[in-house]
Amino acid sequence: MIKIPAGLNLQPGEEKNLWQEISDRPDRLSLYRKLARLLERRNRPREAVMVLKRALKKVPAERPREALDIKKQIVRLYEADGDDRSAVRAYRKLIREYPREWVPYERLERVYARQDRKAEMVKIYRAVKKGNPQRERILKRLVRLETDLGNFPSARSDLRKLLKEFGPDYMRLKDLGRLYEKTGNLKSAIVSYKKALKLKPRNPDLELMIGVSKRKTGQRKQARAAFREILNHTPGWYGSHIHLAEMDIEEGRHQSAEEHMKAIDRRFPGNSRVAINRARILLAEGQPQEALDLSGPAAVQTPFYYTDELSLGHQVQAEAHAALDREEEAEYHSLMARRLKGSADYFSTTIETADELIESGNLDLAEKVTDGLLERYPVNSLARIKKAEIARMRGDLDQALALAAEAAKEDNPRYLKDKIRALELLAELYGEKGDKEKAEQCRRRAGELAARPPEK
Repeated sequence: MIKIPAGLNLQPGEEKNLWQEISDRPDRLSLYRKLARLLERRNRPREAVMVLKRALKKVPAERPREALDIKKQIVRLYEADGDDRSAVRAYRKLIREYPREWVPYERLERVYARQDRKAEMVKIYRAVKKGNPQRERILKRLVRLETDLGNFPSARSDLRKLLKEFGPDYMRLKDLGRLYEKTGNLKSAIVSYKKALKLKPRNPDLELMIGVSKRKTGQRKQARAAFREILNHTPGWYGSHIHLAEMDIEEGRHQSAEEHMKAIDRRFPGNSRVAINRARILLAEGQPQEALDLSGPAAVQTPFYYTDELSLGHQVQAEAHAALDREEEAEYHSLMARRLKGSADYFSTTIETADELIESGNLDLAEKVTDGLLERYPVNSLARIKKAEIARMRGDLDQALALAAEAAKEDNPRYLKDKIRALELLAELYGEKGDKEKAEQCRRRAGELAARPPEK
């Protein structure tokens, strides 16, 4: 009778037969891996790990690659089991043992991204020295991570290292220009864009970036020349027409602006930025209500990542409401225009604004901000949480409970933190209502999700 180790609950048939073969031929590594795959398919990753750890002890020293493959399989099983803590430890150990292998870095970054720990991955990438065959790839990842984290000067420094160590490249120079632009160094941005343009002459995207940077620095004549030059070789280019139209509006040349917007209409009918700019003209011509009727729906249609366009839409609405003596609406739109201008992220900026208003006690304006978010995204859980917090501060616990309960229905794993916060808020609210049983249920559920999040 074969001896089965404690913890392995092998079933009669294929599982026990494989273990018998392993017992008969303990140095046959493929048998261990075959059994581990079977156990994984049967949703028993922990047992599969036990089998593979036994296999590791049998790997000859002259076959390090096979040891690495088994170790990678073990870590993938930790992930399959939802054990991110063990996965992180194992991936970090693999990176120390095999610093020239790419997969452990890539997989660890994914785990850290799930846990919102990108900054820790940055530290690991920074420890990789010159001479490592993964150096170029790692510098690229560093630039991406630092950019995502908003650490633009660090991203720029890493990108300069990438250029120095691995040579000039169109996308690297273009990205360097963008990073300079994000930190307000427009002159250096233009220099980088021009270097990239030498590698791809007459590239309208790059030429547009140069024109936009010149417009931002007040070089209006040069900016106009850049936009017109694009139209000479790429007729109908949206970016050139919209910037020329906006500059015309700023200079009171409404008919010229309309000609550019008509050119856009022919290729991109219903464009939200065009509608907002037409509303600017209506406003300048003393028609605030008509400007509102046009700019309101257009602003809602503007994609969330076009924060400057969102800012422009809010500014037009602020001025229109002010002209109609609607002070509260004007205050809200003016605030959002200021906060979104140059913002890197619509959601975080909007939530930060709401948090600051809640902290200051300006609950009416805070609610307008969260309502604005819900107008664009009616089921946004974080906005509902903010509205619940506002209702709680106003003493309306029933309304707060209803909003928090809606937020707690969030089922997208990407927004797990919001779901947990909604459950925690529900626990607090039920506690304040004196319902200890429901408070404990919500608290326990929040703890379970935090300790063992569902798979994405």
